[in-house]
Amino acid sequence: MSETFITLSINKFFNENNYQVIQCILPGGQGALNYMVKDKIIYPDFICFKEGEFLIGETKQKFSESDEKKLLNLSLEKNLISDSIRILKNYQFAHKLQITPLKKITLFMGFSEGESKRSKKFDNYLVDSNGKILVLKN
Repeated sequence: MSETFITLSINKFFNENNYQVIQCILPGGQGALNYMVKDKIIYPDFICFKEGEFLIGETKQKFSESDEKKLLNLSLEKNLISDSIRILKNYQFAHKLQITPLKKITLFMGFSEGESKRSKKFDNYLVDSNGKILVLKN
């Protein structure tokens, strides 16, 4: 199962469940929306929003300790909330959507369900060979 398949499956899941997909970066692609983390710019693979919840995620073929560390560093950034509010408002304004408040931020990792390792810090979005998603909350 490829990283592209995993990313597209998660994107489909978000669209089918009425999330506003603000950013979805396929492998090898470059996003426009970013965060500053420890004086480095990061471009999350996913930024989504639904019913007050802002989701930021990374996808790989297998569980990635470096992605988990990247999300952990992001979660500790003092500007995470203000930057997320700015990204959300800009998206909603540009798409002529009702501006709705951000109530919580959830970080997640997406990868193959066949991978035995899981994140104990963030939600796990596990993709099976049919593209179905199992969400394990942490």
